[in-house]
Amino acid sequence: MFSFFKRNVDPKAKLQEILKGYELPSFPALVMQILQKIRSPYSSAADIADSLSLDPGLSVRLLGIANSAAFSPVKRVENLTQAIALVGLSQLESLVLGVGVAKGIPKLECHWHDPAEFWLTAARRAILAGELARILCPSRESECFTAAFLQDMALPFLADHRSHEYDPILKEWHLEGRDLAQLERKTLDWDHAEVASWICSEWELPENIALAIRNHHDPSTDEDPETLAPVRIVSILRENQANDGLEEMIEHVTSVYPITESKMRMIVEPSLEKAKDLARIIV
Repeated sequence: MFSFFKRNVDPKAKLQEILKGYELPSFPALVMQILQKIRSPYSSAADIADSLSLDPGLSVRLLGIANSAAFSPVKRVENLTQAIALVGLSQLESLVLGVGVAKGIPKLECHWHDPAEFWLTAARRAILAGELARILCPSRESECFTAAFLQDMALPFLADHRSHEYDPILKEWHLEGRDLAQLERKTLDWDHAEVASWICSEWELPENIALAIRNHHDPSTDEDPETLAPVRIVSILRENQANDGLEEMIEHVTSVYPITESKMRMIVEPSLEKAKDLARIIV
């Protein structure tokens, strides 16, 4: 169990309670095997490519991402070994982890939850968090990308399995643009970040990613290096295109961090274009 959990917290039991007895699907075993191969110091690119080839869907996604605007290859990437070389092992782990999680997340559309908008926003957060990490914490770029992409991973479960209570919260969040965790805590004993950390535990995802997800709405953790500032910054973004929080995010960054508005706008525009490709391919 993750070290940051309070004693006597059973993630599985809490999830069953919160999600009305819903049994979380297992994390795909093949994806976990691929992740282990990526993390092994003894694995070559060819070894990893062989493992990836056992999952045709994942292989197609990886080739699509390697050829997307996010990586802008000089010439078309034709095979997995080339894709691995272009993407890099750190970013590859993030992408494989993201695809694995996406496989287990419900894709049902509810009144205030649109899966297409959800994944587009997740991709926007991931790309922007990665870009901000290059400035604020370069050694943790991949970690920021992953945690930002997965930070709201609990929302589809809650929209699907707690819709009666959760729909009004999502409505207020989309229309008024307030902090989602604060809205949840007004009426519930938990927030989506906490639920996401329980899902991470059940799926045995990396603890550093789970911690960054758990803390992404907690202002008391601003000085904690484990919080990952870029992950908290992009949590301002919302799924509502008419009220997406982008200007709020730019204003926050320029008022708190040594990044000018012109620099932020130079980062934002290409990042949003890259996010469209990522959302289309990864899910």
